[in-house]
Amino acid sequence: MDTTLILPAGYSPAMENLLNIARKTRFDFPTEKIILLGGLLNASAVKKELKQLGINIVDIPAVGFVDFLKHLNNDTIVLTSPYGCDHDTLNTLKKEHFRFFETLSKTVRDKLDFINNSKGKYNIIFVGNTNTIEANYISKESKYSFIFYDVNDASKAKAVITEREFNKAKTHILYQTEIAGSSFDSSLDYLKSLLPNAIVEDEMSDENYERKKNLSEQLKDNDVIIFITDTTSYDKYLLEYYHLTTKNLLYAIVKDVKDAMVLKIPSDKRILLVSDGSVPQNIVNDIYNYFTYKSLRETVPDIDKKH
Repeated sequence: MDTTLILPAGYSPAMENLLNIARKTRFDFPTEKIILLGGLLNASAVKKELKQLGINIVDIPAVGFVDFLKHLNNDTIVLTSPYGCDHDTLNTLKKEHFRFFETLSKTVRDKLDFINNSKGKYNIIFVGNTNTIEANYISKESKYSFIFYDVNDASKAKAVITEREFNKAKTHILYQTEIAGSSFDSSLDYLKSLLPNAIVEDEMSDENYERKKNLSEQLKDNDVIIFITDTTSYDKYLLEYYHLTTKNLLYAIVKDVKDAMVLKIPSDKRILLVSDGSVPQNIVNDIYNYFTYKSLRETVPDIDKKH
């Protein structure tokens, strides 16, 4: 049994950055009330760590941030959302004299910079769900217009795209970092069929692009893939997320070593371990070490049986 850990592993860059800032803030302000302004998707392990740090998550629509802050004691320390914090919210934080720290992820910042650096020279389609923090942030902060393709109400965007004279060689498709699923895949497939020369900016739009790429490059027939994730109820979601729905493969989903220990995998199989950014590095290491130890036990003779 040969076990390969797909790198990078552990939390996604956005979650690791958020937790690093949260830990430092709690260390610097051990007794103050601290909140994270905005919810987190598919991140129960991160939520647990924030709770252990005594940091409350304010999970409300982004459009309500300003009103919420106006009724909050300004002794509270605020961490802004990794999915974005628009100028109205920032101005309120400054005006009301809050102590705050921004945790904006590089992926979201890159998408906003990409739109602004385009200077309107080419068309940009942003695929996602409306009324999310990331969509609200990018739409309010972008200097140039783009088409928002709502996966839950795609008919409006389809009409705009088909009626508008697109320069098909100069259309770039960005998508929301945290979404995946059949509606998203079908929307992306539709856009690709409608605009065959459009460029899908996968690397910019996906914080786990590198580990997805490494998995696809190393995956071979008859391999066993073990997804390390806390989204254990979303088998189809994970296959879509890693673009594996068309492959014939064996896979399992685990969230810790206990889950891994009950798996019955033939000793001649090669195992690929890949995390989805929702589980911390130490848990990934524990699972990898378990399979490494199990492999050694299967290949090294049992000393007791020699006597």
